[in-house]
Amino acid sequence: MTDITCTTIISRDVGLLSWCVENARARAGVDHDWLVIGWNPTPEVEDWCNSQGIPIRLFKPKDRSLFSDRTTWFLRALYQGWNMGYEHAETKWVARMGSDQFFSKNWLKNLMEAAEKHGERGIYHTWTVESEAAKHSRHEIRNWGTTWQEFNARQFDLYADDLIHRTGSTKAVRANESNLWFRHPTRGKQMRPDGVTWLQTKALWDEFGPMSDVLNSEGVTGDVSYMDAMYDAGVPGWLVPRSASFHLVAGESRQDEVRTL
Repeated sequence: MTDITCTTIISRDVGLLSWCVENARARAGVDHDWLVIGWNPTPEVEDWCNSQGIPIRLFKPKDRSLFSDRTTWFLRALYQGWNMGYEHAETKWVARMGSDQFFSKNWLKNLMEAAEKHGERGIYHTWTVESEAAKHSRHEIRNWGTTWQEFNARQFDLYADDLIHRTGSTKAVRANESNLWFRHPTRGKQMRPDGVTWLQTKALWDEFGPMSDVLNSEGVTGDVSYMDAMYDAGVPGWLVPRSASFHLVAGESRQDEVRTL
């Protein structure tokens, strides 16, 4: 067993899942385990995971008709799945990701090197770039494709290589140096490094989780309130420019997803 579990959620899109897992696995640069959380998955998804030797944990969300609106139903299911990733991981470290991402070379190795330098009590975020499907994103937006079939990996790799070159020997950047501004609906404008994938210890999730599956009293979703709780407690967030990820945005759930981080 390794020290790291990579985990994602999927329901029906085997092509998207294989694209994400295969690029993340091949480019990780360090040994790791995988755990797929199946959101009422199709038999094809289960078969693919079994063929790859990847454990899959299943859950079936409550019926949508029980909720007053689509967003409430979606958040309940989404965060149930993400929390299951932490709950069932059996390693010290967990890298949480979406199923619609492409990663730079040695992305996980570079996250771990940042963690080794700055400590276990920290959250290590990938440098995030999003497709044009994103609206009003605080991350960079590039027109490298909005589906995995049309994604321009060469342009992304050139971008990531240049980013690493400009980063030099810097392992990670503090939140107040990230230049990523987030307009918190209650706390106002903040500079925070939150990315689409992050690495943390499972022990931190045990301490501060599970992530909420509703909009909280401050008007934010579960991943934002989860980061709020850790940052409020003095756990630093770090941006790792040497670990980049391109986010297609709302991979197989474009009709359901609400914006989180």
